[in-house]
Amino acid sequence: MAEIIRHIVHLDVPDFCAALEQLRRPELNRRPLALAEPGARSIIQGVNAMSRSEGVQEGMPLVRARRLCRRLEVVPPDLLFYKQQHRRIVQDLIRFSPRVEGTLPGRYFIDLTGTGRLWGAPSDMACRVEERLAEDMRLQGRVGLGGNKLISQVAANSVTLGDLCHVFPGGETTFLNPLPVTLLPGVGFKTALRLADFNIQQVGQLAGISPGDLSVVFGSMGNRLARLARGFDPTPVVPFQETPRLSLVRNLDRREMDRERLESFLFQQVEEAGWALRRHNRYPGRAMIEARYADGVTAQVRRKLSPVVAHVDRRLFSVMRPALHQLMERRVAFSRMALELSRFTMPLRQRSLFSWEEPEDGRDGDLQGALDEARRRFGRNAVFWGRAFASDPEKAEGTDSSPRNLEITFRF
Repeated sequence: MAEIIRHIVHLDVPDFCAALEQLRRPELNRRPLALAEPGARSIIQGVNAMSRSEGVQEGMPLVRARRLCRRLEVVPPDLLFYKQQHRRIVQDLIRFSPRVEGTLPGRYFIDLTGTGRLWGAPSDMACRVEERLAEDMRLQGRVGLGGNKLISQVAANSVTLGDLCHVFPGGETTFLNPLPVTLLPGVGFKTALRLADFNIQQVGQLAGISPGDLSVVFGSMGNRLARLARGFDPTPVVPFQETPRLSLVRNLDRREMDRERLESFLFQQVEEAGWALRRHNRYPGRAMIEARYADGVTAQVRRKLSPVVAHVDRRLFSVMRPALHQLMERRVAFSRMALELSRFTMPLRQRSLFSWEEPEDGRDGDLQGALDEARRRFGRNAVFWGRAFASDPEKAEGTDSSPRNLEITFRF
């Protein structure tokens, strides 16, 4: 049986977030632009081409960026707007192929394998994708076309805006060998420096070294470097899909780094999540807590959950509190906290014939059931833990509402 030739398109929109801000405010087109939160300790989260030419880069402190570029225009990032536009592009690309992957804003993989009779030659289709982006979104991109995701991504990164690079089957080695190693995905500045210490600057030089020798220097990453240099990438294009999740986001009125208050905010989020999950008869299998710091940096910590933990608020809080402490090690104030639960299951099981054989939830489970019953009968704020009261004294007023500034999204 003949091997199927894959046709993978990679569409890259450089400086995606900065480009969207320039569309909203055309006066920024002629100025060096940086996306960062206001404040002396802020970190640059995005730049445009003019800022990059002045030496300003992502991850750089804002104070240093202003020293490098006095004309720098700083705009607070609008993450919700960027996500909406990213999803809009994904939905627009789905009309060309049902297999569209957009894990990162501004970077999209499209699997055109088997669409030749419908759309024509893959190279023509890749050009249409780029033209569509320019017409509908007024964004400029660069396109790569190859036999796998790695080749198409490197091809896109090797050309300028508005261009297309098509690597034909069998020409992957000839294409990769003269390129600098920094064009390979995952080879950053530090890895490139270590390779330069061994006089390895081109992909062809890296491909000539055995995986075993690379593993001696780079450990487990050595095998991955060998695969990248040889253009080997069997990973499929994973279609974009919304996963069921419960998200609770709290935008803090003021920047906060007090441990007791942050724990109180987390406890409120856990209580709201537990109430919603028990009403919908769902058990989460994974929890993620995300912190957005005052300097604009975002960090996440994930934890696996068991049904025994997820069923009781205090147990869930005891699992997530160390994750919060891990985020607080950075010693920068929080401006936003988010708790996300996913991988839901339903607690379906066959009940025992005899009541004494039923598993016990223990005192915590009995107490949780009593609290839920009291809240159903007399209102959500009829009874609450003192830990939650510490950060929201207005609970004492007895209003039946969720904590202030808490956005709750439940998607099945």
